[in-house]
Amino acid sequence: MSDKQTKIMFVDDDLVTGRVMKRNCDNANYSCTVFQSGHDCINAFKKSAADIVITDLRMPGMNGFELLSELRAIDENVPVLVMTGYSSVENAVEAMKRGATDFIKKPFDFTELKLMLDRTMKGVQLKNENKLLKRRLDKQRNRYGMIGDTPVMRSLFNTIEKVTDVNCNVVITGESGTGKELVARALHDYSSRKEAPFVTVDCGALNENMLESELFGHEKNAFSGAEQRQQGLMEQASGGTLFLDEICNISDAMQIKLMRTIETNKITRIGSSDEIPIDVRILAASNRNLEQAIENGELRHDFYHRLNVVNIYVPTLAERREDIPALVEQFVQEFAEHYNRDIKGYDAASLSLLCEASWAGNVRELRNIIEREVILSEDKILHWQGADASDLTDENGALINFSDNNLMSLERLEEEYINHVLRCFKGKKTKAAKTLGIDKTTLWRKLRRYDITEETSKD
Repeated sequence: MSDKQTKIMFVDDDLVTGRVMKRNCDNANYSCTVFQSGHDCINAFKKSAADIVITDLRMPGMNGFELLSELRAIDENVPVLVMTGYSSVENAVEAMKRGATDFIKKPFDFTELKLMLDRTMKGVQLKNENKLLKRRLDKQRNRYGMIGDTPVMRSLFNTIEKVTDVNCNVVITGESGTGKELVARALHDYSSRKEAPFVTVDCGALNENMLESELFGHEKNAFSGAEQRQQGLMEQASGGTLFLDEICNISDAMQIKLMRTIETNKITRIGSSDEIPIDVRILAASNRNLEQAIENGELRHDFYHRLNVVNIYVPTLAERREDIPALVEQFVQEFAEHYNRDIKGYDAASLSLLCEASWAGNVRELRNIIEREVILSEDKILHWQGADASDLTDENGALINFSDNNLMSLERLEEEYINHVLRCFKGKKTKAAKTLGIDKTTLWRKLRRYDITEETSKD
């Protein structure tokens, strides 16, 4: 128990009972203020709240029930003890239904009341400690804009904490939908560069010429269509952070040019020979196996190692299933507020299915599923029966089959599966991207990489 003196407001129209209560409280080291009317108590409570309010139920003017309602409107958590002078406890039970904390019969023995007061204050203290603990746990599991309290996530958070203010380049790897950009954001937002720009470049969404112009900028008339000087993204990010997403899509020539920028901290706009000094921290990300990309000649070894001063791996959802309930709770709350829906959460069976499901698209896929459920549900409690396999069948009702005689690389499997999903949705890329757990831009990039024809992939 705290050494802080418990502050009590005692309400009873009987003056003698009030005096006796005041004297007993003084002897027990309680601070007690006595009121003979509910209105006086309310006025005082608005100015200076109490730890506990004790009130009689039968009083002229504002009775105990009305006082209880007024107190609850002001503070729904303050403990309210009610006194009843009747042998029947019906009034006390009614008061409990209306929000009273406990009741005691009149005339009461102060020793008995003191035990009730101490028990009530201990309950308040435990409740406050639980709230504080919950806030601490929430802070631990929701760090850097990411939710997780599993060993792999705690390790990720610790790595971020160590790297935020170290001015080095970082490579972030992990499957699609794991939250690589969130990691990049955290490395920027919690660093000394946080007041400067954070600039994102999707390297797979631009061809080589466009990427060079976007990154380095160009002078007026540097090429056809260059009607005015344009500052490049690297120049705009100076003092801050440049996030290069999907670095395996950068051409060999661009990799060489970026290496020179990393070495010299200078850029040259297209159409100019003047070097412009910059101060940029580069964060690069990919959902590919970068060592394999180097072996395949898609990524230069020297370029990779200039970026890969620190490598941060973002775990898949399958590696952190214990975090799924917390993620589900967060997403339900987020979308219920966003769409103004009165949704409380999932039933236990559905939550179990969500925890066991195979999330190929990781956190992004889980988030998309929950958003859809919140939008479509007509109930306060969400029900999920698992993935609807009928949505993923082609005209013949066939799914991709696996056999020992038909093994393939992950890239080949991804190509086959993208083709399959597109056929399922008759080429509708928006639906296909949502099912795959990726955004439409990423899907476009993969279509180009695998040379999937427009005949298959219609809008």
